[in-house]
Amino acid sequence: MVIKVIAFDLDDTLYNATELARESRISGLKAMIKKGLKMDLNSAISTLDEIVKEYGTNNSRHYDIFILRINRFEPQIDFIRTNQKNKYVSAAVMAYHEQKIISIKPFDDVIPCLKQIRDLGIETAIISDGIPIKQYEKILRLGIDELIDLIVISDEIGIRKPNPKLFDYCLKKFGVKGYESIYVGDNPEKDLVPARMNGMNSVYIHRGGKYNNITTGEKIFNGTKPEFELNSLLELKEIINKINSK
Repeated sequence: MVIKVIAFDLDDTLYNATELARESRISGLKAMIKKGLKMDLNSAISTLDEIVKEYGTNNSRHYDIFILRINRFEPQIDFIRTNQKNKYVSAAVMAYHEQKIISIKPFDDVIPCLKQIRDLGIETAIISDGIPIKQYEKILRLGIDELIDLIVISDEIGIRKPNPKLFDYCLKKFGVKGYESIYVGDNPEKDLVPARMNGMNSVYIHRGGKYNNITTGEKIFNGTKPEFELNSLLELKEIINKINSK
């Protein structure tokens, strides 16, 4: 058996998406306070964390909802008028994006690993959910686009994880069988299960993010258990050698 393709998830696999998003949201709150919002930062963070948990991390109106909520449930804060609300939200959104641009970077093991894979003559791919423009921007800012042979973004082809057809699409693009490939991801349900359904060798990477079972304490059942687990992509070469020696 010879590995010909290695595919990766993007968020929280190749860079710390969870930490970056949180830091950026907090930068937005700081910008609001700097512009005159009379609210303690820790209280603001607590309120925004509550909103993110309720509405999801991909909601684009976190700061709008934040203003609505504090207007109704923070009696010590004077009612925020529409013109003030727009000023605060604009300041927050600007700070949020500035922080993301400044702080986004790949995990330290990513570029050395991708170069190592290239030296081995193995092709690479990214399989990621998301809005194409946003996902491509991340890949370009991470400086890894030239080390990736194929980028598969769910919203470009109308298939989202955990639909196994997204992974099958990638395999067909390369013209390889599942057993000739490896998929590395941080989410057991959305990454590893559909990869295994396509016969791919699944690798669970522990990055400490929101899907890391070591952090969450969640059990991995037999149906979702990956073939391999690792803490650094630099351990991937050993996995490749194990599979190739079968």
